[in-house]
Amino acid sequence: MADQAEKLRKIMGKYSKKENINESKARKAKFIGVTSGKGGVGKTNFTVNLAISLRKLGYKVVIVDGDLGLANVALITGTCLEYNISDIFLQGKSIFDIMTEGPDGIKIISGGSGITEFHLLNGENLNRFINEIEKLENYFDFIIMDTGAGISENVIKFLLLADDLVLLITPDPTSLMDGYALLKTVVLYGYIGDIKTVINMAGSKKEAEEVYNKLNGVSNRFLNRDVEFLDYLNKSSIVANAVKKQRPFVLDKPNSSVSKKINNIALKFIDTEKSKFLKTKSFSQRFKEFFLGEGDLNK
Repeated sequence: MADQAEKLRKIMGKYSKKENINESKARKAKFIGVTSGKGGVGKTNFTVNLAISLRKLGYKVVIVDGDLGLANVALITGTCLEYNISDIFLQGKSIFDIMTEGPDGIKIISGGSGITEFHLLNGENLNRFINEIEKLENYFDFIIMDTGAGISENVIKFLLLADDLVLLITPDPTSLMDGYALLKTVVLYGYIGDIKTVINMAGSKKEAEEVYNKLNGVSNRFLNRDVEFLDYLNKSSIVANAVKKQRPFVLDKPNSSVSKKINNIALKFIDTEKSKFLKTKSFSQRFKEFFLGEGDLNK
């Protein structure tokens, strides 16, 4: 653990001063889509704790709660969300107006139930929303979307725009099956970003590796795609207790093994070179092409 601590100190020293908005204008945020094939696998909990871990490393992080109509991010963090994305159109709010301060300096944006069918995202509203998204890209280092579970049209739309897709599954056979079904869908729709997985609620390292090998095996065989193994998270009462307290476990029990694993995963996101998907186009550019049909999404 000494090596990890030293690495964290170096990274903190390098990135702890990234608070000046003028310094961030030259870059674009990395967009991470966190998803699962079924509910109840700990997706939102993972998203919140990953965001806080990245924030502790000196990065500006915003969570977009894409589980429309079900503000689970707010529940887990104990945050009161006054506005959601629909208020951009209905009340003339900016993206920063609807943003809420979350634990340890992360920011949270609620999708709300008013845009469940994206009926507000058309014409002039769509252009305005793209402009607002561009503001996020020019200010934040990471935009993390916590999608709804399962294979719905809205989930797939946003996952296709992600630089990195993180699929959470558990050793439960139905979770593995549903996770692969979602993975198959996004690949068949042309997703070319990086695909990663976290095995949650694993009984042991061996069990987690067996689940990962099954997922990666079928993905390689039938989809010709590799899935990167980020890590596994053990079953832990610490996680359940943190949810009850509405206090993320990386803050409630920072020295626990599950918190250290989240920190390791955060390190992997900042250590790896940005994907070819991110290098070519920003999230707002890809969003515009996807919804307005301008250009080729996969270039």
